[in-house]
Amino acid sequence: MPMNEKETCKQLIEPKLESLGWEFEGQLRIGPGRVNFSGDSADSMYDPTQAIIADYLLRYRGVPLAILEAKSESEDAEDGVQQASRYADRLMIRHSIATNGHDWILTDNESGEFETLPSPPSPGDIVSRMGVTIDWDRWAGAFAANFHVDQVTRKRTRPYQEMAIAQTLWEFAQGKDRVLLLMATGTGKTFTVFQLIWKLMNGGALARQHVLFLTDRNSLKDQAYRAFNAFDGNERVTIDKATVSEGKHQVGKLFFANYQNLDEDLNGKKVYQHYDPDFFDLVIVDECHRSGFGDWFGVLEHFGGALQLGLTATPRDLEESKRPLTPEEQRRDTYHYFGDPIFTYSLKRAIDDGYLVPYLLEERVTNIDEDGYTAEDGKRYETKNFERDIVIPDRTKAIAADLWDVFGKYDLRSEKTIIFCVNDTHASLMAAELRRLSGDANYAARITRSERNSHQLERNFAVVGNGKPRVACTVDLLTTGFDAPDVKNVVFVRPLKSAILYKQMKGRGTRLCEDVNKRYFTIFDYSCASALEDAEFDGHPANKQKGTLAKSKPQKKKGIGDDGPETPKPVAENVHVVMSTTNRSISFGDGQWMPFDEYAAKSKEFIQTVSSKDISQLLAIWIDKKSRKELREELGDQDIYTSAFRHYLDLPDTDDVDILAKIGFDLFQVPTRSDRVARFWDEENPWYESQFGLTLPREPGGIHTASGNISLAGEAKAPTASGDNWKVDFWRTALDHYSLFGIDDLEQARTYAAPQFVDQFGSFQSLTTRYGGAQLLKSDLEGVKAHLYVPMAN
Repeated sequence: MPMNEKETCKQLIEPKLESLGWEFEGQLRIGPGRVNFSGDSADSMYDPTQAIIADYLLRYRGVPLAILEAKSESEDAEDGVQQASRYADRLMIRHSIATNGHDWILTDNESGEFETLPSPPSPGDIVSRMGVTIDWDRWAGAFAANFHVDQVTRKRTRPYQEMAIAQTLWEFAQGKDRVLLLMATGTGKTFTVFQLIWKLMNGGALARQHVLFLTDRNSLKDQAYRAFNAFDGNERVTIDKATVSEGKHQVGKLFFANYQNLDEDLNGKKVYQHYDPDFFDLVIVDECHRSGFGDWFGVLEHFGGALQLGLTATPRDLEESKRPLTPEEQRRDTYHYFGDPIFTYSLKRAIDDGYLVPYLLEERVTNIDEDGYTAEDGKRYETKNFERDIVIPDRTKAIAADLWDVFGKYDLRSEKTIIFCVNDTHASLMAAELRRLSGDANYAARITRSERNSHQLERNFAVVGNGKPRVACTVDLLTTGFDAPDVKNVVFVRPLKSAILYKQMKGRGTRLCEDVNKRYFTIFDYSCASALEDAEFDGHPANKQKGTLAKSKPQKKKGIGDDGPETPKPVAENVHVVMSTTNRSISFGDGQWMPFDEYAAKSKEFIQTVSSKDISQLLAIWIDKKSRKELREELGDQDIYTSAFRHYLDLPDTDDVDILAKIGFDLFQVPTRSDRVARFWDEENPWYESQFGLTLPREPGGIHTASGNISLAGEAKAPTASGDNWKVDFWRTALDHYSLFGIDDLEQARTYAAPQFVDQFGSFQSLTTRYGGAQLLKSDLEGVKAHLYVPMAN
């Protein structure tokens, strides 16, 4: 008798891997899957059945080299090829293997080539196929060294972070001395580098045990210093002129500095020149894209013999320049200097994996932003000029009032919000208006460099919880190096030209925060900043609200004022400003905005294609566990998310397949899961009576009384027969569970260890024994699914 998948793994696959010297980790949890839009409790943040789990990660000497997808002995190994490649792609691992214990299909995901082998490839074979030479004598210890686990937080390295670290070590071990990591804002670049250094230090790969962490802002430097607190205080050194003057700058292991401080003059030379060129083994440049033409280049040249690691959240095509670069500038360009990223973890991937939250986007446009404003002297102003070249207080007040109304509509007034304004004056007026509207003197605050207590306000705002201010009005102080995980709203009232800056600002909302049940954040765009959306790297919003602009024209200005003696600006007073109404639009995979109806039509076309334009075929796909999983993966590849449709169509208790049917087949009335259960008990009597050997009581006229009267055997109106009466109670409990959580749960053995099952039917082992075996239970579940998922009246 052929072995099932678990037996195949234990008896065929694992022994062969062990014999070849592979280290392997089974059931690698790549990520929990996308965060659910809807739900009230932390337990519903994720759907456990959507977790992204690879059967095996194969390592050699601590190096992740391949993903393996296992199939049961009776299945074809080919059935696992696509899944293995998909998981390998998620982790940027070049090779993947699919096997049923007999055939071993090895795929090179870089070239697309694959071959079937009679036995698994050895670690040496994989390394040989990669065409690399590794200095194992120096680097084996670093690869094998354990990660640090904090004894209080128990925070561990995530799979993608491990891959970034392993790939960095892999490049260094091949003799490369400049490496670039590209990881989206919020994915933990600093923590990743901390773990890398922990392995380097404990693995003996650094001769002098000296590492320089280089930033361009004090906040980032201080943040990095704190992130490395697993190292003793006497091992961490902050470099500045005072430290060097006191002779304390060379005692330690980890050195933190801003490049601006290192470039200062001290005793006739630069601060960094007080270190010998070979003092540091490794130099790390944080946010290296932002300082490419800055003074850190001199630091890197001075320490040119060290390994150098650049960190960025900005893809190459966002490295903007308005003119061709000179040879000298090109030499200093981030990507020219470090080369292409050796590991990329995008915002889109982080959202899909479930480590960052998805986002919504709503455009709000005023009439004067649409039509422009003409002053009495005939000068024309547009959105890009507002607050920079002309102050329009009525526009700011109208935006603040509209934002307050929208927050009220979406129940967001108490949620943390960052508003990016044009300048300090603009931020001050915006904060004042929101304080006036809220009636709370502490509700909103300007947090800019000109505020004396900006650091204290920033710290207060960063604390998760109900503290104040709730709204931070800033210009660019909070763009990077700032982490407030519970920010749920990011508002743009500042026009932007830089896609890099837009990405950094948007990144303030991406953090996951289960403490406040944060499942997504919303971008409110009053300045067309979202035109800089990067669909390829960031993915796209689950939905976008786009303004249908008002037709009313602004009044001419009636007075001129100024913004102070140093920067006089005209002030447009008594301008008639109104907000647009909104129509739903959505961003598709190519980054182009389209009306929601058009997006739904594209989704409909795909759904009909995979289901052969037959709702019964769609339901048949859903009944089978394997084909359901494949359909979900295909939907994800097409950027079709049932959770987003559920949220926007307000279908919280509806099965995913019925949401797909709604989109694909224009259902007027969409059944809930409870509707499906009620129909099952009312209309499927002949099947389950026959299946369980029951005769249900009937009212006069032969009508069954199943839906409201099935009860424990022996009670009034219980089924009467020699069959297994208790099974009706079991399936009633099971389908009640389905009504709440969906079909995937009923296919998991762990579900039947829940109290409602154990209290009635004992342990899972007792249940299966009483039922007649696990196979019979599984067979009946397949029958229940087939009679549960039938077309229902539209």
